[in-house]
Amino acid sequence: MSRSIYVAGALALLVLVAGCQQLATLWYFFGPPQTQKAEYKLKSPSVLILVDDDQGLVKPPMAREDLVDSLARELKKHKITDKVTTNEEIARIRQTEPKFDQRGARELGRLAEADTVLLLSTQEFALEDELEMASATAKFSVTVRIIDARAETRDKVRLWPPETTARDGRLVEGMLEPQELRRLKTAAEAHQKLADVLAEKIVGLFYDRLEEQ
Repeated sequence: MSRSIYVAGALALLVLVAGCQQLATLWYFFGPPQTQKAEYKLKSPSVLILVDDDQGLVKPPMAREDLVDSLARELKKHKITDKVTTNEEIARIRQTEPKFDQRGARELGRLAEADTVLLLSTQEFALEDELEMASATAKFSVTVRIIDARAETRDKVRLWPPETTARDGRLVEGMLEPQELRRLKTAAEAHQKLADVLAEKIVGLFYDRLEEQ
């Protein structure tokens, strides 16, 4: 028996024995999947990811590179872009551009020959050193902005979110509960897992997806 026939039969039977509230609950679980709309439809031939950590919150700094790698995988997985500037390419640009840290996101995007810049500003990074004794939730939170590297005027640089609604960007937070941390063997695994969780949440803002039930 197919799932659709089974569900239809079950709902028909329950109409006779259940009230409206119970039916609403059943429809949530057995009804057609709901779509979560993208907050911004991002589609770009090439993307540069910049993780700004001017306060030095991410320790070790290598965890920022994990986030770049995770985001690159998610962006390509969901066909948002075909090309993401790698950590190695960013390092080469930094070496050849003495004023790298003084450049704006649009300028760096052009140096990387990217059309769009995914600009992240670190707000919080917390991860205990002793994973086997972890008792606090690990957190990695950033604000997200999308910059048009090809914009010709300043007023056209920011694509999302509008400054009028979120001047510093859209806040996104990735978390790992203590029990998840205690199952990991090394700090490197924890950094990668936390980066993966955050990357999935960030990229989830940019495409329509099915809501989890």
